[in-house]
Amino acid sequence: MRLKASLFLATSAVTLMAAAVPAVAQQASSPAGDEGSQAGEGIVVTGSRIARPELQSPMPVSVTSMEQAIDLGRISAIEALELDPALGTNQNLSSDVRGWDAGISAVNLRDLGTNRSLTLIDGQRRVSGSARSSAVDIGMIPVSMIDRIEVVTGGAAAIYGADAVTGAVNVITKRDIEGLHISGLAGISEQGDAAKYLVSAATGGKFADGRGTFSIGGAYSQSNPLIYTDRFDWRDWPTYRANPENTGIDDGIPDRVYSPHTRQLYYDYVPTYWLGGKRYMVEGGNVRESKCDIEYSPGQYAVCDGGDGRNLSDRDQFQGGLKSLALMGRLDYQVTDAIEFGTYFSYARQKYDGTYNYWRDDSRTTYFSGPVPGGRGASAMLDNPYLPDSVRQVMLDNNLTSLYIDRTYGNFPEREEDHNRESYTIGSSLGGKLGSRFKWEAFWQYGRVTDNVTEANAPWKSHWIAARDAIADPVTGDPICRDAAARAQGCVPFDIFSTAPATDAQIKWAMADRHEKRVNTQQIYGANINGPLFALPYGDVSVAVGAEHRRETLRTTDDPLALAGELVYGAGPSEHPELDEAFSVSEAYGELVVPLLSDLPFARRLEVEGAYRYSDYSTVGATHAWKAGAMWSPIDGVSFRGVRSRSVRTPNFGELYEAKVETLTGAYTDACSLALYYASATRAANCKALGIDTPFETPRIGPVVVTGGNPDLKPETSNSLTLGVILQPSFVPGLDVTVDYWDIDIKNVITQFSYATLIRLCVDAPTIDNPYCARVTRDPATGYATRVESNQLNAARLYARGIDIGLAYHRPLGGGALNLSFKGSYLLDKVTETTPGIPEGDIVYDGAWGNPRFRGNLLAGYKIDDLNVTLNTRFISAATYELNTDSDEAYPQQHIPAKVYNDLSIQYDIGDKYRIGFGVNNIMNTMPKYLPGIYRDTSIYGVVGRYFFTTINMNF
Repeated sequence: MRLKASLFLATSAVTLMAAAVPAVAQQASSPAGDEGSQAGEGIVVTGSRIARPELQSPMPVSVTSMEQAIDLGRISAIEALELDPALGTNQNLSSDVRGWDAGISAVNLRDLGTNRSLTLIDGQRRVSGSARSSAVDIGMIPVSMIDRIEVVTGGAAAIYGADAVTGAVNVITKRDIEGLHISGLAGISEQGDAAKYLVSAATGGKFADGRGTFSIGGAYSQSNPLIYTDRFDWRDWPTYRANPENTGIDDGIPDRVYSPHTRQLYYDYVPTYWLGGKRYMVEGGNVRESKCDIEYSPGQYAVCDGGDGRNLSDRDQFQGGLKSLALMGRLDYQVTDAIEFGTYFSYARQKYDGTYNYWRDDSRTTYFSGPVPGGRGASAMLDNPYLPDSVRQVMLDNNLTSLYIDRTYGNFPEREEDHNRESYTIGSSLGGKLGSRFKWEAFWQYGRVTDNVTEANAPWKSHWIAARDAIADPVTGDPICRDAAARAQGCVPFDIFSTAPATDAQIKWAMADRHEKRVNTQQIYGANINGPLFALPYGDVSVAVGAEHRRETLRTTDDPLALAGELVYGAGPSEHPELDEAFSVSEAYGELVVPLLSDLPFARRLEVEGAYRYSDYSTVGATHAWKAGAMWSPIDGVSFRGVRSRSVRTPNFGELYEAKVETLTGAYTDACSLALYYASATRAANCKALGIDTPFETPRIGPVVVTGGNPDLKPETSNSLTLGVILQPSFVPGLDVTVDYWDIDIKNVITQFSYATLIRLCVDAPTIDNPYCARVTRDPATGYATRVESNQLNAARLYARGIDIGLAYHRPLGGGALNLSFKGSYLLDKVTETTPGIPEGDIVYDGAWGNPRFRGNLLAGYKIDDLNVTLNTRFISAATYELNTDSDEAYPQQHIPAKVYNDLSIQYDIGDKYRIGFGVNNIMNTMPKYLPGIYRDTSIYGVVGRYFFTTINMNF
């Protein structure tokens, strides 16, 4: 494999062209403005609409250079943002491989949700790329046109509007492009997979004697998929199982045991059946008993460690495949000395390839449940011509006329989920000077995203059920479908005992492709004016005011076969209720910056600012957002800053209008089961109050779970605080240090608790007289949960606090230039209060492996003559496997060690026009700890391993 990777890279260096301009990612203390701006020149930084000198905004702004990210082997904006620890688990090719939004790239600030992070392109909103939320797909922006990405956390809603609860990410595009720039990148893992490609180009210039400028660029990228067996043997599936020797909480015996080679006998690739208290399998026409090396959860649906059966993860996709083409252009023209016209467009096309696993079913009623009759799995019948003689004899010996067959149909095509997305945005603006002091602008923008989704190779319910029930033709003896009506429609039977590949005719009859279409649109228009309002003794009072109107729509349509229940059923494809909704909002905002003192003892600079935004939504009515901040420099080189803000997030289309869906779940472990009943005296008492005097001993078939939207939802509100210091010591030229404390507190959190969480919250409250028990219906005779209402509600409080540290240092060294940049984020608290005031319902995240206490990124670059070397070091602190446990005995191993990743890039200039480069990511081939869930994590740690890439760049 290593030879394959080397040959690939050598070939790529010749055939592809890649950009790799050396740079160092900058923290808030680094310039956030245009390259080459003069010291003190006013620019607009993210989080403000008022131009001012760099480093004089009270809101911390973190900056990531796109060119530097490409230099380090990143091919997209979302990959570039991995260099910023302020972002959490972003929506990317690895985080959601087959969900509603599989394939999109959406930011997730502070790991508090993509719905709460506002994404901007050049300070302007963009149309959502999501099927249900407001998340913007930044993968639709060509990397050739991205200059940098600015991130501001907290306090942005007053400037940009709703959804900026945790902050805003602003993608700044290039405008002043001279000449032609062509670039590309090619990379591959050490194991010869997970290949990535990037080819991009950008050009621009001036016309009409310099009164007009234009820029245009495009990029094509490709990321190949990665599946489970690319990294692990199919036999490897580590899980934690309930310890059969456990006698209760705090008994000195671990509640769970580690099972490194988990199997489920009833999902084997060969037919199996349950008879006489044992599981049997049919191999090559012969019957033998299925065996476990170690058996957990004994019974019909036994789980094993080793032995027969199947690892249900063996076809999981760690990373989806994506091909993307993106274009962007802009034209600006100085109509008169006082009026400037601008227009722009962007267009993108993406094809995402995602896979599910093979279809599997068994005798439980969850399979194929729905409006079309015929639930459960297949049955062996004595008159089935495919029936093996060995199985026939078993049935005769046991006086059976039918026998349920449980299996995975690995001989039929794997199920897929493909997204074909198209996005375009067009806009124009007119602006200029108003008198000698003010600037004005009026703008309009329209965007549209279309997602054509194909869920391929889904069993066609009535066709599949008819095809698996075969009889012999009374005339020819050939297998035919038993159902005469199905035969009249062309039913083609298949052998439920066979592992031979299905024929084209069998696949065509028994399976179908589900086609959906989702269309998002957004239209915005508005106007603003800004400039110095009047003079004070120590500077001008600056103001910015404006008004905007925005309308957004979402329309989703589903396949007629899905709507009829033929492609939507229990344990299969999910129901996707159709939507055709719209909302509009009118907004007015204002921002003020007041210089109070300057160039005085202990007041080199003192400035305060404030902003307010009023919004009137057609859905939730009026909302208010504001911020107040200050900057104080008592002496040269030391500045203190702080911002207090109030933000809102209005419910999105899915949260408001999603139709209610009822789903019958599979096996589940009730909070009143034997393993969990005695977790606390309160839980045991509440279980008894529910009539459950004796704990449930085995997992049960799950309840009917009702999910959906809630048109009565209210907006979320967030109070955030940022306090920081900027140090620029004169005795260390070139050094900038920032330390910022941040606090985000969100109330009326819009959430949809899982049915298992609702069941747990019901019995963990002080009494069963609580809103969660009201959502759980139990059978009065057995006590089993039969129905759980799990639709959206305003219920929780979510708060997070932490400290961000930034350092930038630049100095000449040994005939070259040394650049150091560090970004770090320490998480103090992150808690969801499911029932504020009742600590038993708190879910703690800070310090868990998905939310490590500290994450840092250090970039060290050295350039001398034509050679540039960059080393990127990423650090993830030690963590705990699971914080929210009933006792310290919950898991046999809780400690997750710290991880360090190193990436190396070497770039060499050949004259003024060419640059070639080579890099290695994850030099030490660091992989996650081999524990359940973590070993396959692709969001925090990653499973790709050591990765090689080459770059080349040409400028004309």
